[in-house]
Amino acid sequence: MRDLSAMRERFVRDGLPVRLGNVASNLARLSDWACEARSSQALVDLMREIAHEMEWSGEAGPAELADMQREVCFWRRAWPAAPARPVLAQRARAMSDRLLELSGLLGDAARRSRDAD
Repeated sequence: MRDLSAMRERFVRDGLPVRLGNVASNLARLSDWACEARSSQALVDLMREIAHEMEWSGEAGPAELADMQREVCFWRRAWPAAPARPVLAQRARAMSDRLLELSGLLGDAARRSRDAD
């Protein structure tokens, strides 16, 4: 496991929307990895990282984040559950999409695209 204090320090430098975007990106990666049948240890390590990032987003994050963190921790404790890979992939993708929506980053990207036209 990487140095958590250094990881946290880098993570909290960004504003909340970017942090939520980073968590969403890791959830999307988790979804992809579950579909690709990556090693169980790689999935567990990524779930651990995601749970930490959700915690570090703290009280400033949306209320749903705590529920998502609990779900990620449940999956991590229950792993390996090979038959459940498609369910994990679907849930991680759904959480990723929701966090991107909550972050407001999708609206910013759409606005920039519209302004460029």
